[in-house]
Amino acid sequence: MATAVSHHGTTTPAGTGGTPPSAHRSLSDLRLGTSGRVIGLQEDTTDDPIVKRLSNLGFVPGRTVTPLRRAPLGDPVVYRVADYELCLRRQEARMVQVEVLTEADVVVGPLAEEQADTPERQEQLP
Repeated sequence: MATAVSHHGTTTPAGTGGTPPSAHRSLSDLRLGTSGRVIGLQEDTTDDPIVKRLSNLGFVPGRTVTPLRRAPLGDPVVYRVADYELCLRRQEARMVQVEVLTEADVVVGPLAEEQADTPERQEQLP
């Protein structure tokens, strides 16, 4: 899929007028175990020091990222980026736009979060 690079260095799918297709979403929308490829950072927040820090931490176009664990109240989330893990709050994760690569085989229901964090589940994560 072709992408267009804005003057801020972020990308959007070509021919979409800046509206990402359904497979593109913010990092905060990924379910645990679902891998995504970074396609860019939000254009309107490029001058934000947090966006610059996210880029320095490895959230750059083409990098694969996977949410691994979620805190008991849902925020923050531990993400695997390259060969390391780091925590982001939902607000920061919303600044990162990703293309979904794989959908996780996640249990739906109240025990989903607990089961996703079991050692057996962690072994299944890429």
